[in-house]
Amino acid sequence: MVFAGKEPTSAELEITYGSYPVHAALSPLTRCRYVELLERFEPYRRHGRILDVGSGSGFFLDTAMERGWEAHGTEYDPAMLETCKARGMHMRQGLLAPGNYEPSSFDVITSFEVLEHLVHPRPELEHFFSLLRPGGSLYLTTPNFNAISRRIAGGQWRVVNYPEHLNYYTPYTLSNAVKRSGFRIVSISTTGISLMRIRNSFSSGSIQENTDPENDDQKLRNRIENNSTLRLIKSITNRTLTTLGIGDSMKLLAIKPQ
Repeated sequence: MVFAGKEPTSAELEITYGSYPVHAALSPLTRCRYVELLERFEPYRRHGRILDVGSGSGFFLDTAMERGWEAHGTEYDPAMLETCKARGMHMRQGLLAPGNYEPSSFDVITSFEVLEHLVHPRPELEHFFSLLRPGGSLYLTTPNFNAISRRIAGGQWRVVNYPEHLNYYTPYTLSNAVKRSGFRIVSISTTGISLMRIRNSFSSGSIQENTDPENDDQKLRNRIENNSTLRLIKSITNRTLTTLGIGDSMKLLAIKPQ
């Protein structure tokens, strides 16, 4: 397991996340990916309640509500929290507190690019387990420490970024943590090669942000989406990256056993 050697103070975290970049709007391509993901969750829908931990701007929950889900979320930033509430989401500020919800009350829990930010991730996974109903699903994404971009960038890999990122996972360590929390793994993949991360690692000037619609990764995504040959190449590449465990983004789907 790879992790930061010290715990950040509350003041450090407030400074870091007080200026955190925010997506101004949901791109059509990202919305398509959200719809595809929500279709994967349909077999797990029983009560129609979904919880997104670390909701950010709330765009994923917007898409879930369009498909009839009762949307719940957590978020630190008070401005984003109020914006999400105004759009009809049931929001809580700060860390996930199991006492705010009935045990076993959610069909699906999602957490996109959050686990790497947590000081103590194992209790968070155990909270997920307690709040999911038996047979419900957990979906996590987090950077892959075994990523090809880290192998290229070496010690300059900007994903290693204290105090923003505190824990770094491989397919083995992520699966192990999730299974130790009681879940059964359905699938885990490592996909994509982030040109933006590689470029940022070697840049001595300004860096590209995830929220920039013109960053290298977004340009490549749009180009692939509009070309059937490139989509086929992407599919083959992602299968290979998953087999080797070296794609940049890890995506894990697990269920709470009946």
